[in-house]
Amino acid sequence: MPSSSDKYVFRSTLGWVWFGVAVVVCGYLLVDMAIRGGVWDAFLVAPWLIGVCWLVWIFQVSPRIVADDDGARVVNVLRVIELPWSTVEAVRLRYNMEFQLRTGAKVTAWGGSSRRLHKSLKRRSAEDPAEQEAEALQRLHANSNDRSGRVHRT
Repeated sequence: MPSSSDKYVFRSTLGWVWFGVAVVVCGYLLVDMAIRGGVWDAFLVAPWLIGVCWLVWIFQVSPRIVADDDGARVVNVLRVIELPWSTVEAVRLRYNMEFQLRTGAKVTAWGGSSRRLHKSLKRRSAEDPAEQEAEALQRLHANSNDRSGRVHRT
């Protein structure tokens, strides 16, 4: 995706919370192992705890949607999909963001906020962040130039 000055990055904020919890818990376990067992034992356990933090990063923080005037880049767990706006027919919000392509295929994004399924009574009037992100993507899609392009998956 060509670089543009106005890029919008949509990422789940709850993923950062899970990552912070994982880092704190793994840090506590590592310090506890060093105190109770010894530094060598902590050294042996550290790669496993780092692996747990890495998995939380891959599944919770890394997925995102990067959008600009030219298109959107959907970063999922194992795949990066670049979508020029000319290949996108519609942008919808189901539980996650969904891009309907002109070829009939659908691309579901793991990144971005998820739709709130249950709203509390206090926050019933509050705007859902996922709906705001969907509106921003729909505006970018509506205002895009119809330059030719193709979907690129890596």
